[in-house]
Amino acid sequence: MKPADINDVLRRYVDDFVDQEDRWTLMYEDIPIHIFADVKADRLRVMSPVPDQPLDDAGFLFRLLRANFETALDVRYCVFQGTLWSCFVHPLARADAEQFVDAMEQVVTLVKTTGTTFSSTALRFHGDGGH
Repeated sequence: MKPADINDVLRRYVDDFVDQEDRWTLMYEDIPIHIFADVKADRLRVMSPVPDQPLDDAGFLFRLLRANFETALDVRYCVFQGTLWSCFVHPLARADAEQFVDAMEQVVTLVKTTGTTFSSTALRFHGDGGH
């Protein structure tokens, strides 16, 4: 993908977005999304804040780590500047339109399921038997 391709895909899927030189902000399924494309570093990042989460709770943080392995799939939880984020990171050059849309959907789903299933899709991988 190239930044121009991201613009093309966004025009098909959202009514309004802001393009600021390889950075985009938009609402997708009523969730704020931030997209960053770095051509030099060959990185695509699609992310959304997960508001009002107990980041000082060790049990909650442990649950996020489990989700990163079991249920978040292509998306991961991360913490940046005191905020929990749902984040997809991938090589920009190897991304395609279908994968990009799937990334937005997984990011949004992970935000919406935080606190319940902590999942980005219906798929699950229980490498430790779910413990």
